[in-house]
Amino acid sequence: MTLEPSALESRFTDLALASANFGFLLPYEPLLVLHGASCEARAATAPADAVAAARQFGEVLAAELGHRTGVRLPAGDQPARLDLLSRAGVFAPRVLDAFNDLHRFDGGTCEGREAAAYLVERCFTLGAWFFRALTGDAEPMTFVHAAASDLSVLAQRVAALEEDLPRLRREFDLRVSPASLAVAEREQLIVSARDAAYEPLQESDIAAEVQRRLAKAGWDVLGAGEETQLNRSLGCVVVEPCLAGGLRADMLLTVGGQVVGIVECKRDGTDLTDAMEQAGALAEAPAGSLPWPVWRSPLPYRYVSDGRRLLFCDANDPDPHARLVSGFHQPRTLARWQREAEADDAAPTYRARQAAYLPRQDEGFDQLRIAQHRALRAIEQALAAGQRRALVHMATGSGRSFTGVFTAYRQLRYARASRVLFVADLKLAVQQLIAQLRQFSMPDGGRRLDDVYHVQELTADGLAPSASVTVATVQRLSAMLAGTPAPEDGSDRVSAYETAERQAHPDATPLEVTYCEALPPDAFDLVIVYDCHRALYGQRRALLEYFDAPVVGFSASPTATALGFFKGNLVDSYSYEQAVADGVAVDCSVYEIRVTDDRQPAIATPVDAVGVEARSSRRARYEDLDEELASTGGQGPARAIPSEHLAAVVRAFRDALPTLFPDRTQQGGALGVVPKTVVLAQDGPHADEVVERIRDVFGAGDVFCRRITHRDAHAVHLLREFRTTPQFRIAVVTDLISGFSDMRAIECLLILREVRSAAYYEQLLAMGTQTIASAELRAVTPGAVAKTQLVVVDAVGASLHLQPLVNLTDASGQAGQAAVERLLSRAADGLVTPQETAELAIRLARLIPALSDADGAEIRKLTGQPLQELVTRLLDSVDSDRLSPLRRAGGKRAVEDERRVALFPLAKNPELQEKLLGLYDRPAPLRVTASERRRREAETVRGRLAEFIERAGPFSSAQLWWIEKIADVVAAETRFAPAYLDGVPFSARGGTDGFLDAFGPDAAIDLLDELRRALA
Repeated sequence: MTLEPSALESRFTDLALASANFGFLLPYEPLLVLHGASCEARAATAPADAVAAARQFGEVLAAELGHRTGVRLPAGDQPARLDLLSRAGVFAPRVLDAFNDLHRFDGGTCEGREAAAYLVERCFTLGAWFFRALTGDAEPMTFVHAAASDLSVLAQRVAALEEDLPRLRREFDLRVSPASLAVAEREQLIVSARDAAYEPLQESDIAAEVQRRLAKAGWDVLGAGEETQLNRSLGCVVVEPCLAGGLRADMLLTVGGQVVGIVECKRDGTDLTDAMEQAGALAEAPAGSLPWPVWRSPLPYRYVSDGRRLLFCDANDPDPHARLVSGFHQPRTLARWQREAEADDAAPTYRARQAAYLPRQDEGFDQLRIAQHRALRAIEQALAAGQRRALVHMATGSGRSFTGVFTAYRQLRYARASRVLFVADLKLAVQQLIAQLRQFSMPDGGRRLDDVYHVQELTADGLAPSASVTVATVQRLSAMLAGTPAPEDGSDRVSAYETAERQAHPDATPLEVTYCEALPPDAFDLVIVYDCHRALYGQRRALLEYFDAPVVGFSASPTATALGFFKGNLVDSYSYEQAVADGVAVDCSVYEIRVTDDRQPAIATPVDAVGVEARSSRRARYEDLDEELASTGGQGPARAIPSEHLAAVVRAFRDALPTLFPDRTQQGGALGVVPKTVVLAQDGPHADEVVERIRDVFGAGDVFCRRITHRDAHAVHLLREFRTTPQFRIAVVTDLISGFSDMRAIECLLILREVRSAAYYEQLLAMGTQTIASAELRAVTPGAVAKTQLVVVDAVGASLHLQPLVNLTDASGQAGQAAVERLLSRAADGLVTPQETAELAIRLARLIPALSDADGAEIRKLTGQPLQELVTRLLDSVDSDRLSPLRRAGGKRAVEDERRVALFPLAKNPELQEKLLGLYDRPAPLRVTASERRRREAETVRGRLAEFIERAGPFSSAQLWWIEKIADVVAAETRFAPAYLDGVPFSARGGTDGFLDAFGPDAAIDLLDELRRALA
């Protein structure tokens, strides 16, 4: 018979009173008390039942954690639940081990009773951890071995509730759906859970543990009677010295014989913030009261520790903030800080210099786009304010890597950072970052960054003393900090996104770090993370928490885990739609291929757009992109187009190309040249089969289509060929292959295998949304005028992850003109909807890459603004993030007025409407006009080139090749940026490195500057 709620509550209370080991969990989840007590009561009499109860205890606790942290968990799959919670960063290794014991423990060589008794204690360990995580109570908790009579009473009280257990479990399962949490709240729960994983230290052990950690960092702990030997080592620790007024400190730190800091040890569980205030009062003891020289009074460097946590405060900082650190700073670090403070009283610390000097420096800002400049300023303001974590969202193609490099330069140059660390997922990304850093021309004199601030790739040998910038893969850092060998299996050549995609249950073991003398916590002043997988912010978060440095993250697709790690501090956001409007990314057109069961040829159909009004805010979308993979957990490898359907899919793709690229068709409707295409396959064998089918269907040779994977020995060579040669048209890949500027010529993406995460899907699209100069595109895709779109052909339903805001499949020719004419007419009549406003903006954005200077000038004259700005205002007028404060202040009317203002230049300007329609209606005259203009410009440049060669020569034939190719780019693009040296055609001869080799490192820079001036 089902118990009434009051009777049920009474019986649970009786059970909790009878259970010394699990009763304390009653206020948090009664089922934990029931399953824990059941396991304990039956361990000796019915061990099989006890093991089952332990397993249920783990399942209930995992579900409860998912509910409280907002992590979506699959039903009935405990391994997947544990993996997801671990990957979210909830578990420390010892906690995950305990959960795994409950689920997988088979007793081994133990007898049934011994195994059950072991699991009872594991349940207690997890229960105590859960309690500490929720309450912050650090009191030691001891397992109680109950007498047989007490266990008999406990078994009776368990039995009184078991009849209601099925109903209670059903109610529990309904109740524990993921809570809706702010990312900062979720982060706090995760931090509390990780802190609670470590048993509190006995009070008598705390001072010894603190001294051990000091010694690990290189401090010389002086014994009794050695207090006068302060010069025995650079850094010495005086234990329990007497201060003025009879006060006693736990420890004083001396550097070079002078007292510089104080260390206070506190009982575990003490509020360290309050303890820091007490340490501050002791640090203000008069300098004359100490028998040793004092560097500055009050003592600036203050530490408080309970043996596990370590809180630090630098009183020299402006508006000092205490912060948790993973270890004590080395004596040489404090010595460096002393020298910096003495050299600059006005800005004595790194943070002070950020606030004092960076806002006044704007050298080189003309190299930055508006979005880059805004992101840079947001980062610097956050760091100057003492914010230790700052996340920047920048769409692919908008210059994230250059912004990161420019940020590092300014931190080194003006804030005088000692060393900056860049972290990336892939070995290829590390190599490209190093190349970009070394080639960066500093605005204050034109020298290369590497000439002044040495750049190094981190190796097993550790840090080079001369290095100011270090670049490392996550894998290399993880191995060094965990004390394990670096992987030699090529895993650093495969993105973590791809690793997660390939396994139903990827390795979710939390990273546990230890103090690394070759890479101490104070090794860097700043850490910059470039587009790393969420695992770095979840199960590998200890890697970033290890370093005592602010962390700046750049991401094209932030997730809830990343936002949580950065405590919701998204300092700047530049969306893909904004990048399209600004002309720094191209729009996507997404099609779907459906393969019928009778193997009939598939037909490409457009994918539905999500729509403006249905799209949530950017922050909500980021929090939703959490890659939990709950729906695919346990389903095995990702599905792919099977062998028997490959030929049909490839034929459908081939036959649809003239429709997908109508402006590339020749007489008779055939496509002149296949656009550069990337095909995503499942694995190596699948990729090889795809390559064969493509060659067969297109009737092409080996060079036309080839496989590229990062594990291939010649991957870099193949990437260069794909990027620079017209013959190599289709690359079949199994992972992300794009770098910072590698794949700009890609115009088509064919997806042939399942994509399980939205963030990974975004990364795939990013391979082809970057813009490319028209001359560079024509060099590898003859007949192309401009890159105006990325065509995505989806054969597996991957596009369901992230439907486009607007999906245009008729953006050119008469169909495009008719659509624009319809939208302009509705705008003139005041009838255009928010969705139509977005559609109009995207259609106009398609014109930007192919817009001639003359047409751009005419549009600016008609509207008073460039086309890019007009498109941006249209998109802003339907952007939910930008409209939210407006809606709160002025309601629906204010939002409609904003959109009306954005549409006004189009709605009330017939000349502008006619001009825009003409751009669709007459592509051929536009090309003739542009060609004539380019011809005249080319003649002018050739004349200037001849004068330059005669004046500055003689040059070898190899040098003349570089000079003439640079002149060709100037003729086509009217300018030449150093970054172009890594594009077509220069990359075929080694890019920037080849240019430097041809002229010599020093002469090359001077020659390039002189040549650019001569041709301008």
